[in-house]
Amino acid sequence: MWYDALEVAKYIIAVCTLRQKPISNLKLQNVLYFVWIDFYKKTGRKLFFDNICAWQFGPVVPIVYYEYCPYAGRSITRYESAQIENCDEEIIDEILERYMDASAYELVDRSHAQGSPWDIIYQDGNGNRDVIPFSLVISQMTV
Repeated sequence: MWYDALEVAKYIIAVCTLRQKPISNLKLQNVLYFVWIDFYKKTGRKLFFDNICAWQFGPVVPIVYYEYCPYAGRSITRYESAQIENCDEEIIDEILERYMDASAYELVDRSHAQGSPWDIIYQDGNGNRDVIPFSLVISQMTV
């Protein structure tokens, strides 16, 4: 099964809220990107099909960004339940453990690594807001 990125974002926010690990929109965008990658590595399935774009501070799913942009750099405080299957929740929870304690800027640095899909598309701003193709993300994965 696959989900809307907004549904996955709601789930991530809920988990972070319950674990008292506040998450900003910037961190959410990067966590969403890394969760997508790690979920694909573990299952061979795409978690969602919404576009991921190369923005200045990293990979962004625009629909999720605009939903939570009123929070600016503050922690997202709106808690909503999400419709994720239990088996997928377990996988996402395991993946989230790797990213929840990282700062937003540690994740930005990681997503901006030279040769990363974000770097390839963003090209010092020439590709700002361009879509990062899933095929590129998948081809850049290391086991």
